[in-house]
Amino acid sequence: MRSLHRPAADRRARRWRPRSAPTALLVVALLLAACGTDEEEPGDPPPVTDVDPDPVPEDDAEATQDDAEPDPPADDEAAVEEPDPEPDLSVALGLAEVAVMDSPIAGAVGPDGTFYLAERAGTVHPLTDDGLGDPVVDISAETTTDSERGLLGLAFAADGDALYLSSTDDDGATVLTEVAVEGGEIRGEQRRTVFTLDQPFANHNGGDVHVGPDGFVYLALGDGGGAGDPVEAGQDLTTPLGALLRIDPAGGDPYAVPSTNPFLDTEGAAPEIVAYGLRNPWRFSFDPATDGVWIADVGQDEREEVNRVALDDLPGANFGWNLMEGTREFAGAEPDDHVPPVYEYDTRGPEGCAITGGVVYRGSAIPELTGVYLYADYCNGTVRGLLVDEAGEVVDQAELGIDGGAVVSFATDADGEVYVLDLEGAVTRIEPA
Repeated sequence: MRSLHRPAADRRARRWRPRSAPTALLVVALLLAACGTDEEEPGDPPPVTDVDPDPVPEDDAEATQDDAEPDPPADDEAAVEEPDPEPDLSVALGLAEVAVMDSPIAGAVGPDGTFYLAERAGTVHPLTDDGLGDPVVDISAETTTDSERGLLGLAFAADGDALYLSSTDDDGATVLTEVAVEGGEIRGEQRRTVFTLDQPFANHNGGDVHVGPDGFVYLALGDGGGAGDPVEAGQDLTTPLGALLRIDPAGGDPYAVPSTNPFLDTEGAAPEIVAYGLRNPWRFSFDPATDGVWIADVGQDEREEVNRVALDDLPGANFGWNLMEGTREFAGAEPDDHVPPVYEYDTRGPEGCAITGGVVYRGSAIPELTGVYLYADYCNGTVRGLLVDEAGEVVDQAELGIDGGAVVSFATDADGEVYVLDLEGAVTRIEPA
């Protein structure tokens, strides 16, 4: 089993609180997910056109000239907007605690700009100026927190008329639920099931969900669990397991498959798949400035990886599992269409044991982080920054000097500021020191 790769004294120095039973179970499950055994595991202003004024009568010309407003300053006299500073991973940062929950798991921005936080046990809460609000959705009676299960993700439709919840049910199956939103108000009791999928094991559920720049719903699923992909889902296009799915809940009942999905005409393939070859994609994201897709994939024994592709290059992308673990061969030879990670690190090294993705910073409070991908590791809560150029080459990578605890997720508010979610309870916002 992987160790926590951190001296006991350092771990005690963090803000530890007694674990609730569900949290403790998931902690054990996530650590088991890192073990290479055969037992069950748990677990990116238009130009102005000059127009001649109306002709002025000769007698009034002098008066009109005197009353005219002064000419605008010449171009070289106009104020020049200062450009953003170059990315700087040595910038001093801190974490401000904004809420405490039992097991925060994900966050999303509602249609009116309200920031919502999901509790793994099955509730969704608004974050207000007065703190954490009462739940607006409660599916706790319909899910379980055994192993890696529970409420795992949430996202709002592009038009704000629906909230999508990704969870597992009492039997462990993946469920995508649509919750009605009317006039900006979440109708927690008005729900319909959009998508379900049986899971062969209790781990590697993935479960992150987002609405992409194209307005479609994207759902990330792990390979079904167990060590080494025993059901061989990673390279199997007939199953949605081990893949990133893209569907259109508003286009059909219960959903439609976008016509641009790459495997619609592939015999036997699951049409929902947009990309595949994933082991346990524990958090993915879209860069709001570039539409780039970032996927953090938890490794088996050796490599934790960060994948990044342009949205246009996502359809059909093969991220390699289980033939590849990062850039290393695992169960076979590297496939010709393998999309290698832009960054990877040792699973058993000091950086941790299970990667947690990850968002690109596009806020305004810390301009030095603009364009930097922020991520962490569940077993080593140090928040890190990764800067990649357009060619996919790593420009810089560094620890950022802040420890988010048992980091299980990142989330972004309406202003683009980034929050770190500690499974042990704390929700903190990254701020300049």
